[in-house]
Amino acid sequence: MDLEARIAALEGRVRYLEDQEKIRECLAEYGFNADLGRSDNYVAGWTPDGVYDLDSMYLDGAAQLREMIASPDGFHKTQVENRSQHTVLNLYIRIEGDSAWAEGYSVVFVRQDVNIKAILAGYNHWIFERAGSRWLMKRRTRREIGGGQWGGEVIKQYLDEERSRRN
Repeated sequence: MDLEARIAALEGRVRYLEDQEKIRECLAEYGFNADLGRSDNYVAGWTPDGVYDLDSMYLDGAAQLREMIASPDGFHKTQVENRSQHTVLNLYIRIEGDSAWAEGYSVVFVRQDVNIKAILAGYNHWIFERAGSRWLMKRRTRREIGGGQWGGEVIKQYLDEERSRRN
């Protein structure tokens, strides 16, 4: 491989790693904005047609996402905002051009009186789209741990393919 090809390959690998980091930042911003009730910033982390698919709720588009986080009488404003910590962990992130997916766990901790409790814990599949120099969530599917749809088919397939490739 000549020097130009090696540099091009290295640049591609660096861009891939930078994209993965930008997706991690997107998820971190999502959590902080949810914790703080910053509804404009929260919605800005999604594509306009973003979908949030939970076990008990299905939100389709910016208006429904905003209503969920900003409604003065809603669960988020009355039970979560300014007393929570949204976390994501064990992320697998894969980039495919201007699209990407990630799979991992999420836990939401909330202070209730003097105690801090995990009120939500689940398995997630996210789909992202590149928007200029940043990434936005297009879809998030979350299923509660131990529920009927626990575990992700995408990550199962990915892990099986990786295991086969290594053998």
